[in-house]
Amino acid sequence: MHSDGSLPLTSEQVKQFESEGYLLLENVLSDDDLRPVIDNIKSEVDTRARLLFEAGQLTSTYADDDFEHRLGKISAETDQLALSIWNSQLSLPAFFGLLQTPALLDLANQLLQANNEIIASSVYRLRPKIPNYSYGEVPWHQDSAFFEPFCDDKLILTFWLPLVDSTVERGCLYVMPGQHQNTTLLNHAAHSTLPYLEIPEADLPQRRIVPAELKKGGVLIMTNRTPHASFKNSSDVVRWGMDLRYQSAALPTNAPITRLPGEYVRGTADGGGVIACHPPEPDFLVRSILRPDQVIKQPSDFVRLRTEHKKIPVTQRWKGPQWNAHKLLQKASPSNFIGDQSAAT
Repeated sequence: MHSDGSLPLTSEQVKQFESEGYLLLENVLSDDDLRPVIDNIKSEVDTRARLLFEAGQLTSTYADDDFEHRLGKISAETDQLALSIWNSQLSLPAFFGLLQTPALLDLANQLLQANNEIIASSVYRLRPKIPNYSYGEVPWHQDSAFFEPFCDDKLILTFWLPLVDSTVERGCLYVMPGQHQNTTLLNHAAHSTLPYLEIPEADLPQRRIVPAELKKGGVLIMTNRTPHASFKNSSDVVRWGMDLRYQSAALPTNAPITRLPGEYVRGTADGGGVIACHPPEPDFLVRSILRPDQVIKQPSDFVRLRTEHKKIPVTQRWKGPQWNAHKLLQKASPSNFIGDQSAAT
């Protein structure tokens, strides 16, 4: 809810989201909102590029190239830097700040009908889509395929945020409207060469496909059951983007919070720890009226939560090797990055 008491979305926008499973919104975030995120990423890229250069694994740090092109130049020589910042491996202060952005929380609260009791997930992803970079392409999937089955019929929001303009040429996301209304997921299987689950072609429904082009500052909001994908970046620009996730605090969560009457408690795993919708990574309370003292407010607390979290594997329910055991992600581990001396991991 805005400071004047109004809601951020119109009734027509809410109806579209409920009917089609996605919303494309322009001008949600300002340059001031995104500048700390971009500056943190630029600093991290610079630190790692210098380490690679000093180790003789880069011929140049490409320090004179801008945010949209530098990682592309580096990746033409080595993929080590790109892989070392892939997904949620970085716990940068600005990432935590982005998760707390009031404009995003207001949108999440309205769609979740969460009464301002909102959980943010550490299942955020930084995925720079580098020009002509094969594993930047993400096959058709539903996010719930990576979660626990008992959350398939719940609502978990994905907010995809471009840090540069995202176009078809640059490999924007595509969505498949309406399929989210079926609470039974489509069949998924481990991709043969990439560290992802995918919906096999034979199982893809014959539905309309929409390119989700967005300018920097816009937001694509999807449900956890909305099929989506992204394809080749044919431009010379790195299509930087992040995805964040929010859910009502009433759903299963491993966030360290007091459960209120009527909230869902899933129980504990054999190895200890509460079963969340995505148990490998920690949730945290990002907004609350009823328990404000339990909201995580400092980046240092966010980093400590992620560092101390006891990972519990997701239930294996799809055919093929576990998606998170893929050699690409093993290669991408920060511990495998040269010297492991980055500014923040």
